[in-house]
Amino acid sequence: MPLTYLFKKTAEKLPDKTAIEFEGKTITFRELDLAANRVANAFNELGIKKGDRVAQFMPNCIELVYSIVGNFRNGSVIVPMNVSFREQEILHILGDSGANTVITDKERLPIVNNIKHKLKDLKYIILIGGNGKEALDFNELISKSSDKSPATVLNDDDHSIIFYTSGTTGKPKGATLTQKNMESGVKALVQSWRMSKDDIFVLALPLYHIHGIGVALLTSLYTGNFTVLKRKFDAGDVLETIQKRKATLFMGVPTMYFKILEADAEKYDLSSMRLFVSGSAPLSKELFSQLKKALKHEVLERAGMSESMMNFSNPYEGERVPGSVGFCLPGVKIRVTDKNYNDVPVNTEGDILIKGPNVFHGYWNKEKYNEEVFKDGWFVTGDVGKVDEKGYVYILGRSKDVLISGGINIYPREIEEVIESMPQVRECAVVGIPDKEFGESVKAYVVLHEGKKLSGNEIISYCRERLASFKKPKYVEFIEALPKNTMGKILKEELRKMHSEK
Repeated sequence: MPLTYLFKKTAEKLPDKTAIEFEGKTITFRELDLAANRVANAFNELGIKKGDRVAQFMPNCIELVYSIVGNFRNGSVIVPMNVSFREQEILHILGDSGANTVITDKERLPIVNNIKHKLKDLKYIILIGGNGKEALDFNELISKSSDKSPATVLNDDDHSIIFYTSGTTGKPKGATLTQKNMESGVKALVQSWRMSKDDIFVLALPLYHIHGIGVALLTSLYTGNFTVLKRKFDAGDVLETIQKRKATLFMGVPTMYFKILEADAEKYDLSSMRLFVSGSAPLSKELFSQLKKALKHEVLERAGMSESMMNFSNPYEGERVPGSVGFCLPGVKIRVTDKNYNDVPVNTEGDILIKGPNVFHGYWNKEKYNEEVFKDGWFVTGDVGKVDEKGYVYILGRSKDVLISGGINIYPREIEEVIESMPQVRECAVVGIPDKEFGESVKAYVVLHEGKKLSGNEIISYCRERLASFKKPKYVEFIEALPKNTMGKILKEELRKMHSEK
């Protein structure tokens, strides 16, 4: 069932319940429903129709929520854009998607204006908080529009959203998800995490990422819980909000959880919480342990991707295994194969392939490439991992990040976990660097906790005692911070570039 119909049902069941609070302003589910109708009808009046791409380039705000739900209701395809992107990145996404509309704020309007002459498909620039002179005014558009349900008919196979991948190898590609892909993912998460209308959710994730939109916002609108939306993440503010609102649910990335520890989480009353979720980047065993002590909770780690929303999750009830992303979510199937796509035995590393109603059908305008990433109906994720005898899935890294040293595969995550178990180490990243004799050698980039000291030789010796000799780092470099994207994913290509430039 298309997402907009699910949200409509929530508004019918809980019309007067507060859906979202943002910076002191609250809206009920009925108000959100009517605002979404006005957005959809305003789009229709402009000529933005079903299937047209509408880019969203703004930080978290109420208008962005209206736009997201209104887009779904109008049948236009959402193209979320990272608010940190600059002209070249925006030009690629708008040009590749063929978006005819971009919704933005005053801070980012100059970026759009500087490149609009290069975009033949771009017709409308809609501005949040504008005065109607610089661009079409969002609030003026929807204030004049009807709040009646639009006549657009939506189907399960209609495109709903295009998430552009982080593009660590070449330019970002648009992962195009259908209404069915998104709906199945939302329902699987609600079922697996026992989400309900009684939850009080603190949402500080950005609403331009699959984690913020799909995993967080859309599940909330489906279940009918009360969401406190934050413009951006601030650890102290999040902890204070949990304490004040007696929140039950929080979703974050490892970088956020580091900040929560630094904010002295133990001094806050978090007894109302029932679930902390982590994703978008690996949660180290050491951080899992530290959080368990500070939060009095075992953080639930899960894994997904732009191409499929969520695929795996540790159980809500049952053992949450540090270092594992848990079991397949309802409807998702997994295969672990060798390079010839032959299934490998339990506990054997290989390439991860998935299939399910959540999995997209391909990248936008990449027909030839799409033939390469599907094998007999299975999506080749690019992840390397294994499944143990209990069914827990372990992701060891991206296949492009696997080192081959002396003809032997080395998985960076295994080495990273060993180094991160050292009490002086905050986090690390392992990459392969060119080696004349072995092809590649192991190099570890290490970030220490403030005030701590450690030598490269100490790290190498520590690894030698715990890993096969060929896996230990040959080189160790200490840096102040690892390069990451806005969702906390380590940019290993940047580390390789740093080494090559020396």
